[in-house]
Amino acid sequence: MGEIETRIREIKDELNVFDDAFLKYAFIVELSAYVEPNQPDLMTDTYLHHGCQSQVWIKYEIENSLFTMKATSDTLIIRGILYIMMQLYNGLTVKEIAGRKIDFLKECDLTEQFSGARVNGITGIADTIYAVCCNFLKTYETS
Repeated sequence: MGEIETRIREIKDELNVFDDAFLKYAFIVELSAYVEPNQPDLMTDTYLHHGCQSQVWIKYEIENSLFTMKATSDTLIIRGILYIMMQLYNGLTVKEIAGRKIDFLKECDLTEQFSGARVNGITGIADTIYAVCCNFLKTYETS
């Protein structure tokens, strides 16, 4: 099992402690405390992620083929989701992320917690992470 699989399993185990969807939602809101809400250097048009119901700012970085993201949002629940995404993706190799497209909400057992608009926004973030890593590999492998 690869590192990405291990991390998904750990996230699922942590979230599945809660039998009740409301308690799981509340836990995600609590996780938002680990993401700084006011990050002026990040909260610019350059890093604004379009397609979300909330305002979301994400900066993707790749150094030595390792992926990291810095992110924040204007809503607690999305900051909690961003925290979970950072726990999943940060420090993985670009090759590992590009090698496995993740249906983030489904694989982390979070589909019940969100409305259609939020699902689309969160899925869009996961798709962007995948695309950033795929594009990096294409550029790196062809240069």
